[in-house]
Amino acid sequence: MPKITRKINGAIIVFTLVSLLMNVVFDYFAVRKILSETYDTFLTQIAYTGASYFKGDKLEQYARDGLKSDEYKDTLIKLANLTENTDISFLYVIIPEMPDCKYKTYVFNVVNTKLRNKFNPYHAGYREDTSNESAARFRRLMEKGGFEIDSSIFSHAGARTRISLALRDSNGKKVGVICVEKQFETISSVLRGYVRLDLLFAPIVSLLFFICFGTFISKKFVKPIVSITREADGFASHDAHFSDKLKEIHSNDEIETLARSIEKMGIDIQVYIKDLMRVTSEKERIGAELSVASGIQAGMLPKNFSPYPDHHGIQLYASMIPAKEVGGDFYDFFWTGKDKLWLVMGDVSGKGVPAAMFMVIAKALIRNEATLEYEPSEICERVNDQLCAENEQGLFVTCWLGCVNIKTGQMKFANAAHNPPVLYDGDSYKFLEQKSGIMLAAIEGSKYVQHEIQLKKGSRLFIYTDGVTEAQNKNGALFGESLLLGALAKTAALSSKETVQLVNKEVERFAGGADQADDITVLSFELDEVGEETNAGASTDSEKYLVVAADDAELQRVTDFVRSFAPQDITPDEANKIDLAVEEIFVNISHYAYENGGDVEIVCKKLAERKISVAFKDSGIEFDPLAKGDPDFTESVETRKLGGFGIYLTKKFMDSVSYERQDGKNILTLVKTFA
Repeated sequence: MPKITRKINGAIIVFTLVSLLMNVVFDYFAVRKILSETYDTFLTQIAYTGASYFKGDKLEQYARDGLKSDEYKDTLIKLANLTENTDISFLYVIIPEMPDCKYKTYVFNVVNTKLRNKFNPYHAGYREDTSNESAARFRRLMEKGGFEIDSSIFSHAGARTRISLALRDSNGKKVGVICVEKQFETISSVLRGYVRLDLLFAPIVSLLFFICFGTFISKKFVKPIVSITREADGFASHDAHFSDKLKEIHSNDEIETLARSIEKMGIDIQVYIKDLMRVTSEKERIGAELSVASGIQAGMLPKNFSPYPDHHGIQLYASMIPAKEVGGDFYDFFWTGKDKLWLVMGDVSGKGVPAAMFMVIAKALIRNEATLEYEPSEICERVNDQLCAENEQGLFVTCWLGCVNIKTGQMKFANAAHNPPVLYDGDSYKFLEQKSGIMLAAIEGSKYVQHEIQLKKGSRLFIYTDGVTEAQNKNGALFGESLLLGALAKTAALSSKETVQLVNKEVERFAGGADQADDITVLSFELDEVGEETNAGASTDSEKYLVVAADDAELQRVTDFVRSFAPQDITPDEANKIDLAVEEIFVNISHYAYENGGDVEIVCKKLAERKISVAFKDSGIEFDPLAKGDPDFTESVETRKLGGFGIYLTKKFMDSVSYERQDGKNILTLVKTFA
């Protein structure tokens, strides 16, 4: 017998037995409820009727005089007639002895004549002990009034229902209890007969049902399902083919639909196996080509990190860990001239071969423009326009580009929406302050801000892509900038190579085995030595200078130059004040000093540990901005003269502001002490 047949037969038997049991139980409780509700209502009405035959004020007199009183006799006859006519078993009236009702005194006690052979009525005034259960019931009625129903339709003591009703005198005082009770001698036997009948015929009916239903299920469902199961089980051993047995199933229902579907599935699987073999072969070919592409890409990234025998004062190391076989991140470093070292870090949108191809183009364009002696900001602008021209795929690349003069320590850089590098100034690692432009290949004609800072001996630069800070662990948390700074804080005594290796290990440890979602690319650069100053912009620890055109376009360069000389840990408020003061002085010179253009020389000097001076020198027309007094803020806005507010704020922000005319030059000097 098939397993499914045994399971169906077993399910039918269990279902039948459970249904039989539930039917008997349901009928039992249904009969019990009907009888209880019917007789409870009936006896309650009788109790109220019996209570209406006498007055509660005379209960004690009735209990004392009994049959001596004609009124008592008349009442007793009425109660007896009520008992016989309604076929109740007992009706009695008692006076419970308060407060605990342990004793009761009978006033009336009527027994149905059908029960006189078993029970004799008590005479008026008969005093009797009360059971604990009855005492509790009487006490509740004497205290609260009303009535109580006590049903035991199917108890072991026999079927009965009893109604107890509290009686009151004319003043409303509770003076006694009337009880009406009905016994059902035939109920238990009827119930037992009913249950026996149920248990006798139900199995016979269930057996007939089992035979008929089981035969129908076996022919209609089991046999077709067994055929389908055997065909499916032997599918693999018959070279993915089915026999003709599935075609013999014609049940005109879902089972026939299943048989046809399995037949079609067999055909589809045969086609799928052929396609899978073809795709697997193609995937192996593509995998081999990607392996070659990965090798080519890796070969395009510089791997020799000490190829410069003329420059022993630098350390350089980088790595790129692609998220796929080939990635979109790239780094580069190369020389233009004897002393200019270019550092490049980029991240192409997307992954895989398209991103890698776009990376190759962007990297080649950047290197080519750098060899033409363009500034970093100009390189970003020119490369952006070239990438926008033929960018049908809509790719873009973030890029950080910097040029370090190894001899002077001066570094110029521009940022195209890339992560800010981290600078180590000998004290701590901090993110490099900068203004970022839009990513390359996004909008043609975009402009980029050029920054300039002064590196010194021991300065370090750590450049990275967002694959580092956005690396995720299995909980979805990001590595983030704070953990990056924490990792770099451990590298103060390490080489550039050891720094790169430590950061990569920290990212891997944080990920904890989670899948790598993005390329991870890092570059570490350290300037161990700085050559002698030979051109404008060179500096010592106590003084440096810069010469620029008197043009608003040079403002950012001047601001970065002054900020690079200030202590690195100044507060945002102090940084804002020095920036505003520098802007006020430089913009005034660029607008008013020259008629046909000229230069401005900015000289920064260190006067004390945290005190600097910044002197602006120009050869324009003689002008002393301090000669004019401060604005009068007591005047109204309408009458106050315009001008003078910028130099007023400059004097407020600085420790001192002084002017002198020397050798045909205007010299305005700012002095600032930082907290």
